[in-house]
Amino acid sequence: MHLNNVMPQRRKSTTTLTQQNLQRNLPLEKSDKPILKVSIAGIGGVGKTTLCQRALGSILEDYYSNYKITIGVQFFTHNVVTDIGEVVLSVWDLAGQDQFQEIVNRFLIGSSGIILAYDSTDINSYFSLHHRWMPLIEEFCDPNIPIILVSTKNDLEDDKEVDPNLVRDFISSKEEHNQNIIEFLETSSKSNINVNETFDILVNNIINKKIEEYQKKNNDAKLSKIVN
Repeated sequence: MHLNNVMPQRRKSTTTLTQQNLQRNLPLEKSDKPILKVSIAGIGGVGKTTLCQRALGSILEDYYSNYKITIGVQFFTHNVVTDIGEVVLSVWDLAGQDQFQEIVNRFLIGSSGIILAYDSTDINSYFSLHHRWMPLIEEFCDPNIPIILVSTKNDLEDDKEVDPNLVRDFISSKEEHNQNIIEFLETSSKSNINVNETFDILVNNIINKKIEEYQKKNNDAKLSKIVN
C-alpha cells in the first residue's frame, strides 16, 4: 500500500460549544459599539424567529446559523440608534422544544432584556410562559431585568384563544410572579404590527436603566468621598 493512498484521520475537535466561545467568535464581538444582549423565548412555533427576521433582518450566516438545530439557538444582530449613540443589538432566539431546555437555560444568562412570546391562537403557549419560562428567568436572570410580553399572529383575529384583557389584568395585578414586565404588545409579523415597537421599547428601557445605574453609582461614589 502506498502512503499517498492513506487518508489521514480527522482529529476530533476539543472545543466545547458553549455560550462563551460562541460569543467570543461572533462577528458582532469585533464591533467597537456597545453590545446589548436580548433573548426572545417561548415554545416552538409561536413565531419568535419570524418576529426577529421582520424587525432585524436575516440570521447570521455560515458557521453559527448551522447550529440552529443542534443547540437550539439562532443569532440576530441589528444596529440601533439610541439616546447614547449607536449600539449593536444581539438577539438570541431561543428554541422552545423540550430537547433543548438544558442548554437553552444557560443562554439566558447575561441577557439585558427579555421578550416573552406566545401565540394568540394557542392558549397553551401562553400558559407555558408562566409554567416554564418565567421560572427560568427568575432563576438565571437579574431580578430587575426588563421583560416585554408579546402575543403573535394577531392578524388571525377569528382564531384567537387568549383574551388580551386577561393578560393586561395579570400584568397590572402586581403579583409576585408577574416579574418585571414593562409592556404588553399584540404583534403580527405578517401584517408588521408592533414588530419594531417591541424592540425599540425594550432597547430604550435597557438604555435608561443602564444610565440610571451609572448615575447612581457615580453619585454614591461622590457621596462616599464627601462622607469620608
